[in-house]
Amino acid sequence: MKEEWKLFTGWLLLVILLLLSDCTNAPNGAFNIPYTPPIRYELIEPLGTKHLYKKEPLVDKSYYCLNHEVPEIIWEDRGVKKVRTYTGPKFR
Repeated sequence: MKEEWKLFTGWLLLVILLLLSDCTNAPNGAFNIPYTPPIRYELIEPLGTKHLYKKEPLVDKSYYCLNHEVPEIIWEDRGVKKVRTYTGPKFR
C-alpha cells in the first residue's frame, strides 16, 4: 500500500508542477493572422445617397445594400449609375 501512495503522490506532484509552469505546446503568436478589413464597394448617387455593397455593382443586377439593408437594383441613366429598391418576390 505504501508504494501505491508514493506513485500517486509523485503523479499528483508532477501534474501540479505542469499546471503551474505556464507552459504551452505552441509558441506565443503561432497563429497570428493580421486583420484585413473586408472589401466594400461604394456607389454614390447624384443626389448624394451612399450605397455599400460586398460585390462591385454592375448595371442591371440586384445587390444587397449594407447601408439600407434591402436588395437594390442598379440601373444606368445617361451614363450615371442609379439605384432603385427591389420590389419583386422576397429574398431568403
